[in-house]
Amino acid sequence: MSNQLTFKDVAVRYLNKPTKKLGRAKNQNAFSCLEWMYERRPSMILIEGRKKPVPYGPKNRLRSHTVVSWDDSSGRFADMAMKDIGNLQVEDMQIALQNAKGLSNCGVNTFLVYLRAVCNYARDKLDVSFVKFPKIETLTTEGREYYLTPAVAKGWMRFLDPLRLDMVKFGLATGQRKANIVGLKWTWVSKDHTRMVIPAVDAKNGCSHTIHLNSMAVEVLNKRKEDRARMVAEYPRLANVEYVFVQEDRQHLGQPMQGTSMTGYMWKRSIRMYNKNVKWQAERKGKPVDEEKLIPDDDNSREGKLVFHTLRHSFATWLNEAGTDLDDIAMVGGWKSLDACRRYVKKSDRRAREVGARLEGLF
Repeated sequence: MSNQLTFKDVAVRYLNKPTKKLGRAKNQNAFSCLEWMYERRPSMILIEGRKKPVPYGPKNRLRSHTVVSWDDSSGRFADMAMKDIGNLQVEDMQIALQNAKGLSNCGVNTFLVYLRAVCNYARDKLDVSFVKFPKIETLTTEGREYYLTPAVAKGWMRFLDPLRLDMVKFGLATGQRKANIVGLKWTWVSKDHTRMVIPAVDAKNGCSHTIHLNSMAVEVLNKRKEDRARMVAEYPRLANVEYVFVQEDRQHLGQPMQGTSMTGYMWKRSIRMYNKNVKWQAERKGKPVDEEKLIPDDDNSREGKLVFHTLRHSFATWLNEAGTDLDDIAMVGGWKSLDACRRYVKKSDRRAREVGARLEGLF
């Protein structure tokens, strides 16, 4: 019976299962990528009342429209048996994403990750016997070069909303991944808020990780505890809320923020407001804008852009510039190897000048 399942059968079942860590519905990216694989999709549509066609997408497709053109690369696994998905099909999809859709390696990787998840789900949970299980490897991408300096971080945080501000402070103070901060539970934190333990099942490297919290992290937890007490006093049903960073709006009251919304509109708005303020301050003082103070907000920026994972890079870089060796950075940040940790440490121009200047006066 399992070997009669089509790719669409398995993908739909996978999408309907809640996420492992937070027990939530799969995000929009998962639906968009997998639906592209199992059903033919429009490429351009004409929304009723408009004159120019627009790309078919999550928001546009909800409006009344007529199809202008079709994406011929979509729906490639529509009626294919799950067991027949192999390396050839994976390579063909990868080529189509790069050539027909013009995606970068990073964009292609998003599709590859979800295809791999569905294949693993079919094999491990649905007992599908593949003709030959596909080897799906993500493509190499350029590392994120951008990191925050303490001064830029301090200036930018002034424009964040209270919940994101707390999460950013905690991220910079601990260097932990977004998933472990969004999903942080009070049961992971000691009663005096000076220590937290990430269980092995929730750690990316599969190993339990103990973090001794500094004063900035403790300050954030104390504030969140006060906020929780205030919310419970107003809404007694929230007494059993287990997450540390929860929302207070009526629609999502007491729920942790979704990873995709974390760096959504409000995040991007704070970057725009910060950059605008930097330019205004320079204009007011009659000075040229210091480009190093601006936060890149363009997806095509050479340095990369500010995402939540940037905080982890900044954490490692700040510790390194303060003289902390890689062994200690890896220990507190939860990196399993020095090579993995080294990729997160960025060398600033100032640091390079300091190192080069150490030879001065020797001759």
